[in-house]
Amino acid sequence: MARSSLHVRTATPEDVPSVVAFGEELRDLAITPTAEIVRSRGGAAGSTRAYLEQCYLDAIEDPLRELVVVVDDADEPLGMALLFVAPANALVDIPAVHMSHAVVGDRHKRRGAGRALVAAAATYAERRGIEQLVVSVHPGSRDANRFFARLGFAPLAVRRTAPVAAVRRRLGQAESRPVAEHVVRRARTTPSRRATRLATTLPLGPADPAT
Repeated sequence: MARSSLHVRTATPEDVPSVVAFGEELRDLAITPTAEIVRSRGGAAGSTRAYLEQCYLDAIEDPLRELVVVVDDADEPLGMALLFVAPANALVDIPAVHMSHAVVGDRHKRRGAGRALVAAAATYAERRGIEQLVVSVHPGSRDANRFFARLGFAPLAVRRTAPVAAVRRRLGQAESRPVAEHVVRRARTTPSRRATRLATTLPLGPADPAT
């Protein structure tokens, strides 16, 4: 059976059911599930899918972003990626094309869909005269990290995420510990190196009268 050819095109509203399914696969890997984000914004867990649908529709309509899908000869979406231009570094204003939410459906892997998405991102960058590509990869996805490493992507930074409320709780726990008192108590109970050195050279009692 001949292998079908793949190509990448801009996503349309008709692709939303497919890209939402891809997004749910990404959500299963994410540290902060989409459902938690929905609840933090006052929504119910049952509205997660509707929330994702609206997010992808917004991306499709946004002129500053391009949501692309890789499709086969039958125009069935096999994977997606979100492309946009932003600084490569928060301090250095050098533009880069960012490839975010890149995913190939589990049942479509090993068909070249991932390479097609990266090639589309490279073309997107070349058309804009941009020399750098940045891809966001979940640290728990070993296959994805190996895939991008083989294509020449090197680690730039590890980005961690946490709810602000959780960070505040941890900060409060750390601040409530009696750090200064602990340091004083340690200083009183632990002899200094100089004191230890002196103790080993000075006699412990009166000199032996025989000497």
